[in-house]
Amino acid sequence: MQDLLKPPAHVQLMKQLDRAAFAKTIEIPLLKARNIKLSSVIPIVKPFLLKLRKFKSIRPSESDEVGIYLNPLLVGSWGDFPNETRASLETLSLNHSNFTVESFTLQYEHYSVEAILQAVLPKEQEGCSSFTTVGHIVHVNLREHLMPYKDIIGEVLYDNVPNCKSVVNKTNMIDNTYRNFQMEILKGDSNMQTEVKANNCRFQFDFASVYWNSRLGTEHERIVKALKPHSVLFDVFAGVGPFSIPAAKKKCTVFANDLNPQSFKWLVHNKKLNKIPENLFNEYNMDGRDFIKTVFKENFPRFSGKHPVYVTMNLPALAVEFLEAFVGLYSLEEETQEFEPVTLYVYCFAKGEGPEKITRNLIESSLRVKNVDIQTKITELFKVRTVSSMKEMMRVTLSLDRDILTGVAKSKRKLQAELGIKEDVKRLCRSGKHGEEQEEVEQRLQSGGSQEFKNEGQGQASKE
Repeated sequence: MQDLLKPPAHVQLMKQLDRAAFAKTIEIPLLKARNIKLSSVIPIVKPFLLKLRKFKSIRPSESDEVGIYLNPLLVGSWGDFPNETRASLETLSLNHSNFTVESFTLQYEHYSVEAILQAVLPKEQEGCSSFTTVGHIVHVNLREHLMPYKDIIGEVLYDNVPNCKSVVNKTNMIDNTYRNFQMEILKGDSNMQTEVKANNCRFQFDFASVYWNSRLGTEHERIVKALKPHSVLFDVFAGVGPFSIPAAKKKCTVFANDLNPQSFKWLVHNKKLNKIPENLFNEYNMDGRDFIKTVFKENFPRFSGKHPVYVTMNLPALAVEFLEAFVGLYSLEEETQEFEPVTLYVYCFAKGEGPEKITRNLIESSLRVKNVDIQTKITELFKVRTVSSMKEMMRVTLSLDRDILTGVAKSKRKLQAELGIKEDVKRLCRSGKHGEEQEEVEQRLQSGGSQEFKNEGQGQASKE
């Protein structure tokens, strides 16, 4: 009975699409109503209506009679209605005499994409359970056992996904420098230039030469929403701008970078497409490490303490390997102010059981600072999505503070400063110099160092 509305069994393992083979005649319950307002009947029978693609469950006729088609899995006879439903219908003068059945032939167009593919593909193996749309393009990742069925998969998706003009299959893993992949066109147009609307922005790009994942739309929106107005964003692996463009539209100052020349081209294009002011958007075509060591290093001090600063690193296969570029980025001598911690979002893949623990270990092995517990710098672990069995995409929120940026633990840095003050006091006392130099040391004693070192330094001065 549960298979009644599914495609016929004989279509299983079909490799070339035969639409006529999906025809299947069944008996459908029908409630006939005459001279009754539909607005009175529909709320009562709505839970029991037959819902199929390209099928109208309520059909008026020329004789003022309305046919209401019901789901045979829910209602087989008048008595199958719940008591309260029958009572409500009877108040409208509808009873068992209005209930009948009618033969109906289900066709290919009545089935959902999922129902067709489940009926056709091997049942004992994982099917084609998901696909993504990227503008006019439908994108699938077919496992090896599905390759003999790629033609019919392409045909079914092309027929049934709204606005689809191309169906493509990724043919290799995204593991190269520019994060794009080889594709084969299963059905439709070879034009891969498309447009996507996301996060109140328009994005245009060539899907064959850049990276775009529509399943990350919610995550992009989540991070942009977290950015405070007039924040500063350093987007290390910006792609075509899913983080950077919406952030700039939110009046954030953006420094966006991507190594892929094609991604950089479309990043600039999308900046113009979305009318982003030039003074808010700075784009770079650099290696991620070079971007961190030059653009971030030079510009971060200008904003620290004045505006919230964020860093996004969305390259989950490799991003954690770039974290070490932040360690010791500034020497102690280069510190001219108290750096405010940066909020850094870094993405990674966790493969295996216990994704949270795996992720923490990845961060700790990639971000090493002597005498610093990196786990204390992790403020959030978030599971973005399940990529496949035993593989999760994770987002780690890090507090990128002075310990990391100088590569020196806070306690050690404080000790070095205090020792410097003590040596200055001794030097001053030995030289017997006074005036401006003495005032400078006294100011340093007032502004830095523990009380123990201050007392020791002052005592040494009195003694000498």
